Amino acid sequence: MSRFKKSATVLTISFLSSFYLSPASAQENNNQANNQAGNSSQANQSQSASAQNKQGNIRPIGQWNYQKLYQSGGMRADRLLEADVLGANGDEIGSVENAILNQDNRIVALIAEVGGIWDIGDTHVAIPWQEIELTDTGIRAPVSEDNIDDYGLFDEAYVTRQDLSHANQVEDDVMTGPRTWKITDLLNDYASIDDGEGYGYVTNALFSKEGILQALVIDPSEERYGQGPYAYPFYGYEQDWNPGSSSYQISYSSEEVKQLPAFDYAKYPGPWN
Repeated sequence: MSRFKKSATVLTISFLSSFYLSPASAQENNNQANNQAGNSSQANQSQSASAQNKQGNIRPIGQWNYQKLYQSGGMRADRLLEADVLGANGDEIGSVENAILNQDNRIVALIAEVGGIWDIGDTHVAIPWQEIELTDTGIRAPVSEDNIDDYGLFDEAYVTRQDLSHANQVEDDVMTGPRTWKITDLLNDYASIDDGEGYGYVTNALFSKEGILQALVIDPSEERYGQGPYAYPFYGYEQDWNPGSSSYQISYSSEEVKQLPAFDYAKYPGPWN
C-alpha cells in the first residue's frame, strides 16, 4: 500500500470513529457533560447561597412576632440609660450613661457616672455586666470609693482613651475597642428599608434580662407605614452593619413592614417601666 493510500485510510478510520464511539466511550462523554452541567448548577447555587449569606439569616417577616418579647419581658434602652446606680448598701451613687455591647449583641459593660457623693467627684467607670444586679429601683453594682480604680473606663476591652471633660461626651465621643460598640451608636439613627427608601428613626432598643439585644424599635416618619412604634429583629455584624454608620437599614421591603402590628410597651414587662 502506498504512503498516500495508507494515510487516507488512517484519516478515514479516525473520522468514522468520531461518529461511531464504543458504548463505554459514549457513556464517558455523557458523564463528562453531566458533570459539567452539575458543576455549573452547583456554581450557580453557590453564588445564590453566597448572596443569601451576605444578607444574613434574615427571618421572614411572617415568622416574626412580639409574643416572645411580651412573654419574657426585658429592659428598654431608654429606661436603662436613665437608671440609677446603687452601691452595695443600696444607696444611690450615680447613673447609667451608656451600654457597651460585643459582636454577639450582648451587653458586656455599662458606662456609669458615679462618685458625686465621694471626695473624688464625678467619675466615669465601666462596670462589667456580670457584676450588675437588676433591682426595682436601679442597678446594683459593687463600686465604692475604695475600689473605684478597679472599674477604670479606659480598658482596652471596652473603650479607648479620649477626652471626657463633659458627661455628654460619653454618649457622643467615647470610642469603643475592637468589635465592641455602644447602644447610642444605634439610637436616633435614621432607618431605611431594603430598597433604600426612608422609613423612620430608631427610637429604642429592647434587651433581655441577660443583656442580649432582642429588637430595635423604630417609629415611621410617614403615615403610609403606620403610626408605630414597630419592633424589628436586629442582626448587627451578620448584616455587615457598621456601628459608625449614621443610618440603619431594615432588611424588609415596603410591603413587608406594613404587615407588622404596632409594638405595645404596656405588654412588655421590665424594670423601671
